[in-house]
Amino acid sequence: MEYNITYRKKDKGWQYIITVKKSDKWEYKGSKQGFATKATAKIAADARVEELKEKEEIQDEALPEYKGLTFESLAVAYKKHRTIYQEANTVIHLESALNYFTVLDKIPVEDITSLDIQRCMDGMVEKGLAAASIEGYLRDIKLTFDYAVNLYKVIKNNPVQGGITIPKKEKSKKQKIRALSKKELETLLSRIEYPRHHLASLIMAKCGLRIGELVGLTWDVVDFKAGQLTVDKQWKKLKDGTWGFGSPKGNNSYRTIPVPPVVIAELIKFKSVYPVHISNRIFPYSTSQIPSGNLARLYRRLGFDISVHDLRHTYATTLIANGLDFKTVAKLMGHDVQETIKTYSHVTSDMMEAATKLINSIL
Repeated sequence: MEYNITYRKKDKGWQYIITVKKSDKWEYKGSKQGFATKATAKIAADARVEELKEKEEIQDEALPEYKGLTFESLAVAYKKHRTIYQEANTVIHLESALNYFTVLDKIPVEDITSLDIQRCMDGMVEKGLAAASIEGYLRDIKLTFDYAVNLYKVIKNNPVQGGITIPKKEKSKKQKIRALSKKELETLLSRIEYPRHHLASLIMAKCGLRIGELVGLTWDVVDFKAGQLTVDKQWKKLKDGTWGFGSPKGNNSYRTIPVPPVVIAELIKFKSVYPVHISNRIFPYSTSQIPSGNLARLYRRLGFDISVHDLRHTYATTLIANGLDFKTVAKLMGHDVQETIKTYSHVTSDMMEAATKLINSIL
């Protein structure tokens, strides 16, 4: 586009006037006065022209059908894109984020400013949302606008950028890993009377499975002769909103795990008593969900304030306390090594007791 800048003296100072040529006609684009010299007026005018160029160039790049695209339409398109490529929980998180930005729905994307984003952020703070939640929602909204920048090209700069104030995360104490000692685990297992709950708890504590891996466990992945099982799937919420078999959490989650003889014996006993479910799942708790809450409530009734995931922590901590290296523990857990070191670099009472015995014997 062709621009023109005119300078003139006005009210004991200098003024610039900017016009732009569109369809063989010159249109007024703005002016400013009060500059002490023509040179300072020129500097200001050149900066303003660059701003106008940027905006006009953006409009030229955008496909005609996307000009005036509203935030609501953008959000729908981006959600559809995320649904194709990402897990259901990730899409659910995006939906939650969008719920806090509905005031932008009818506004054309190119008209949304950082100030509009800040007002939505302020609203979340006023509602008492945690800083971590707000930061996570803002990341999702930034990705939504990135979609407008890179695919629709209706904006050149993402409004979710410098200048937006987000609440600082409160410094919290590192969450302590809750792992049962050998004696505590034995006591817990002895108190669980219902066979399916007992076996499920035993496997999580002795094989370190995640709850989704446990509920997705099928008889065909258990090798009774070799004494091992293979994790190749999990029970999870799928992209269509239903529950079923899906891929494990990550690439490291595909693994083969040694199964202790006590677990093999319990599996054989269980299979001889209970008919195999049509899905071939060992733990067909429900067609729609996983039993984390029910098991945790059971543990509390039995005197143990733990979650099902704490049984997985118990597995890892027990291995490390007995001298197994972090690399091997990571492989058995389906972690990477750094994640395992970060999570389990703590000292338990069992580890301290073992260290005390060793010190007393050698020093």
